[in-house]
Amino acid sequence: MITAAARSASAGVSMCPDGARAVLVVDDGTVLPVDVPPTHDVPAVVAAVVGTAADRVGPDALRAVTVDVSAMLLDAVVRAETSLPEVAVVRIVPRPAGDPELARSPARLVERLISHRWTVAGGHDLLGNELRPLDEACLVAVCAELVATDVRHLAVVAAGSQGRPEHERAVADAVQAAVPGARISAASDFGGQGLIAREATVVLDCTLGQLTDALLTTWEAALDQHAPGVPLRVARGDGGFSTPSRVRALPSVTLGAADAAELRGAAHVARHEDCRVLLRRPDGQVAGDVRRGLPVVRSAQLVELGTALVVPTAVLAPEPGGADGGEVLRVTDVPLVVVDGPPFERVCVGAATSQPTGWVDEIAYIESAEHLAGARREAEERAAAMVTANGAAPGTSYLIESSIVAVPYSPSGTVRIRVRVAGASEVPAAAVPEPAGSAA
Repeated sequence: MITAAARSASAGVSMCPDGARAVLVVDDGTVLPVDVPPTHDVPAVVAAVVGTAADRVGPDALRAVTVDVSAMLLDAVVRAETSLPEVAVVRIVPRPAGDPELARSPARLVERLISHRWTVAGGHDLLGNELRPLDEACLVAVCAELVATDVRHLAVVAAGSQGRPEHERAVADAVQAAVPGARISAASDFGGQGLIAREATVVLDCTLGQLTDALLTTWEAALDQHAPGVPLRVARGDGGFSTPSRVRALPSVTLGAADAAELRGAAHVARHEDCRVLLRRPDGQVAGDVRRGLPVVRSAQLVELGTALVVPTAVLAPEPGGADGGEVLRVTDVPLVVVDGPPFERVCVGAATSQPTGWVDEIAYIESAEHLAGARREAEERAAAMVTANGAAPGTSYLIESSIVAVPYSPSGTVRIRVRVAGASEVPAAAVPEPAGSAA
């Protein structure tokens, strides 16, 4: 006798300062809201998700839970009464800033998290050429001063460490030896361009580590209690997800996840793989694009923080007209999705339907067409490895974006390589329904 396959569902949860929201996305694409109590009590949220899945989909129907914690992390940074740990910063550049203003971050919220700053001579240029040898004597003095403080969180950013991380690693090793147990975030773990953006990213990464670990530990314990064996995933700013262990190591990759998930969720509800989404914001309307079910992302500025970061986030641009019934000014060759109302359900849908993703953004020097092809291939292979580490089933990675552009005002042959890769989760993802009007 042939029996129907049992249905299953993935859960998406948005953790906000005023409580949690959740939905279930069934494998046929159906979205089921979850009645979550207005609380930050994670066990109660998990119990509601598990109970709804059992009642409305079937016993043992819950396949995975993806949680977006970006709003909680951003709120902790923005609030003046935050209890986040202070961070010490070591810049590795050829010479210290001549003006005290240039030694600080232009982002007020980032600078507020920094208690001590040091500059150590050293660094490389974008092509990996050493600008100045690492000042070992200065490094010894910095470590001695750090030991005398009570700061145990350190952000290290070196000029050119995207391609040559040796100076950054030497500083990190020296600090770890001087202060065992210190949490150290290094800019070379992220790539990207711009000293200010790279510094802001590692400062946030360093200070958010404890809070991120506490949130994910609570979620893992609650899932073990109410749904043993159901995997926990964490939404990323590029519209994908990572494993809890990866996010614990690099918590700043979650920043901006709500915007990216909202774009993806809006596209899913509208049943479009490619579209432009119009979103309401308190200060006006913005628009973002979705391609192949994933939001278009770049290393960009988060409005709430007032600074650019080097982790990829959704590209949202001001878009007059459309949501208020006015004329849409931009001409686009893809469907236009206009959304309204609270964003939480869309964020939860986007989290539930997300995939593991990976991103590479680096500078290279190309001497020939053969060298160019090799550099592209190596970047794509590294991105594929990242996707597997983020929870993709081996062999399922596929290319979303691969671009190589010349870097202006640089030696001929200097290029910027950006690669974005996605994969299929080890637990099968919820199906995306066919777009309206498409062929079967």
